[in-house]
Amino acid sequence: MSRPAESPRLLLAVAVLALAAWLWVTVPLATGERTFYYRDVFTVHMPLKAFGAAQLAEGRIPAFESGRALGQPFRGNPQAAAFYPGNVLYGLLPFWSAFNLHYALHWLLAFAAMALLARRLGLAPPAVLLAALAYGGGGWTLTALGFHHIIAVTAWWPLVLWGAVVGDRRGLGIAGLALGFALLAGAPEVVALGLVPLVGVTLSAHRGRRRALLSVAAILALGSLIALPQLVAFGRILPDTFRAVAGAEGAAAGLYRLAPLRFLELVLPLPFGWPGDLGDHGFWSAAAMPRVPLILSLYVGLPALVAALCGLRRAWGWGLLAGAGLVAACWGGPLLAAISGGLFRYPEKLLFWPALALPLLAGFGLEAALRHAARLRLVLRFAGLGGLLAAAFFMLRGTAFLAPWIRPGLPPETAAVQAELWAWSLLFAAAIALLLGELASRRMAASWTLCQLVSVLLLSPLVMTDEAAPYRQPSPWQATLPAGAALVSAAAEDPFRSGFGYRPEDSAVAARLRLGARDLDRVPGVERGFRYPLAVDFDGLVSPDSTRLLINLPQLPATAREAWLRRLGVEAVIAGGPPPASGLTAVERSGEVSLYRVERPAPALWWPQRVAVAAGPQALIAASQRLDPLAVVTAPRPVAHGSGRVELVSQAEDRLVFEVEGEGGLVVLRRAFQPLYRARIADRPLATVPVDLLLLGVEVPAGRHRVEVTVSSRPEMLAAGASVATLLGILTLAWPLGHRRAAG
Repeated sequence: MSRPAESPRLLLAVAVLALAAWLWVTVPLATGERTFYYRDVFTVHMPLKAFGAAQLAEGRIPAFESGRALGQPFRGNPQAAAFYPGNVLYGLLPFWSAFNLHYALHWLLAFAAMALLARRLGLAPPAVLLAALAYGGGGWTLTALGFHHIIAVTAWWPLVLWGAVVGDRRGLGIAGLALGFALLAGAPEVVALGLVPLVGVTLSAHRGRRRALLSVAAILALGSLIALPQLVAFGRILPDTFRAVAGAEGAAAGLYRLAPLRFLELVLPLPFGWPGDLGDHGFWSAAAMPRVPLILSLYVGLPALVAALCGLRRAWGWGLLAGAGLVAACWGGPLLAAISGGLFRYPEKLLFWPALALPLLAGFGLEAALRHAARLRLVLRFAGLGGLLAAAFFMLRGTAFLAPWIRPGLPPETAAVQAELWAWSLLFAAAIALLLGELASRRMAASWTLCQLVSVLLLSPLVMTDEAAPYRQPSPWQATLPAGAALVSAAAEDPFRSGFGYRPEDSAVAARLRLGARDLDRVPGVERGFRYPLAVDFDGLVSPDSTRLLINLPQLPATAREAWLRRLGVEAVIAGGPPPASGLTAVERSGEVSLYRVERPAPALWWPQRVAVAAGPQALIAASQRLDPLAVVTAPRPVAHGSGRVELVSQAEDRLVFEVEGEGGLVVLRRAFQPLYRARIADRPLATVPVDLLLLGVEVPAGRHRVEVTVSSRPEMLAAGASVATLLGILTLAWPLGHRRAAG
């Protein structure tokens, strides 16, 4: 059967234009002029990577980050991606360049890997380019630019599938390597979802179920060995995290489910608004979802969608995967949450299946679309006519039609703005439909890919970047604060739930983030060396007692809040509105935001006057209103405590050394209690206990001693050795010396 043919020069021109669009976004990111900012880019990953880059420069990958909630998991936190090979960029480039290139380079890799997979599956060059554009420019991948871990898995997974299709030792080795990198990136739920298409392509590519399953097992084994340091580190911290203890609430399990109304996004790129805007262009539909969705659009491009529908008969397996993902994202959330023990919380992540399947379906269907051009042109003409009529309707009556669906609280002009966007989107869709019909009749496959490129450019509002200068330049508050101060920036990340919010004239999400940067939110405060003892938990890996405190803190009276601020060593509070606790000294005010000093915060470690026994977490929180929280502390069991004194010798993230002298008792460290901490003196280990709910206490004997508190890294080092050995083995098996000599 003849393949669709057209001038290869046009295909090359489309590929060059796609690369030019990528460079247009990437060059300012690489030079540090701009930065990604949306979603987890700032709330989760930028503080983690800033801390990790600073530690890596000193030759360490610590177990805990003492600046976040007094010491929460870092090495074992999958989202920190502490062992990811891409971290080498932080040793070569300035921080902001390295941080943003992670997103941009994986975005390019996603495009290239999908092209490689499509070519291996036997698609012609126009179909390969169509699939790559649909994957690299689709709603899933552009949404992933807001998630450091998901964009990496999105980039590597087509390469995993490619290796499974190849099936020889070289292919299995590359697939295992890509799977290992995906695991190291830190999105285990997305990796788990990717196993379904992995099994599917392996079964279809190899004769014999036994051989196919052995290939999948080999890929999984190799990938697990490559990612072994991360798996070991995660296993060590998981039992003592809030996520493991509490799972996910039933409401949270369905928090991000796909509303069926959003199937409109398969045809219209952004029918429910622009997520990066909080004004008239912003997300507006209470009918589609009560909040901005996790995956911002289902759109893969109208030309790709038409071709995908034409490819259902030839590649029905990919069609089944796409349909299953859409259905499960709508209604499968509770079942998956129950099966995973609450660890799988967001059903919209199941859209990874259609994100992979629809581009490949489009590639398979392009030839069918051109082969049945007469029928397709008739269908597309009717669709184009319908689109034109719908566009005319929204130009004339769209405001009245959309007004009942606008979320309460949005400006009245929102309906008019959104109706205009609908009208232009429908007009574009109609024009594309009519054009595709003509291209099909003329068998112009390369022009089809050009239409696809133009089509996915409509999703450009999802590529959200901002000037980096506001996050790089010093904050006005820095001159007032000591270096490395412990802060609560309640104006941006509010643990007291005061209700204060920024109200800039600019409706962009970035405008509020710039104000938070001015007021030393964790972005960019962590990069500047500040610590955040009451950092809000976004990944569920903090200790359960830290979460319990954050839940109860807003309900405590002002005196109790002051006691907790002192107990945790907070030195300053930046807040809007009235002071969030009593006993704070106003230092400076800027607009609606004030800087307060906390009097007599806890030092790095101290010897309390008395140790009481706690009656339970809630009783301890209720009793936290005592005026001097440093004089009397509580432990879960009786501790013989006399007089003594203590002096800090040195401290790092995973190692503290102090000298103590006295009658024996309890030394309190301003670190979160973690069971992985081990304390010892020269001749024996010492017991550690939680103090005041979440602080670290060390029981010391009478006399004069030098005490060392450390976290062992031996399990991760052994795992790293196994990982390196596996990597060398893969390279040796995939590219044997004889093969290299022959190639030479």
